[in-house]
Parts: sequence; structure tokens; C-alpha cells
Amino acid sequence: MSLSDAQVLTALVVALLPAVLALMLGTALAE
Repeated sequence: MSLSDAQVLTALVVALLPAVLALMLGTALAE
């Protein structure tokens, strides 16, 4: 894996984690 690939993967994880947590929290509050 090249450095650029690692940077892209890290950026995706950092971008998606808050969205996943927010979705889980929203689902928990909706129930």
C-alpha cells in the first residue's frame, strides 16, 4: 500500500466514523 492510499483510507475512516456514530445515535433516540 502506498502512502497516498493510506492517507485516503485514513481520511475515509475519519469522515465516516462520525456519520456512523450520528446515525446510530439518531436511531437510538428515535426508538
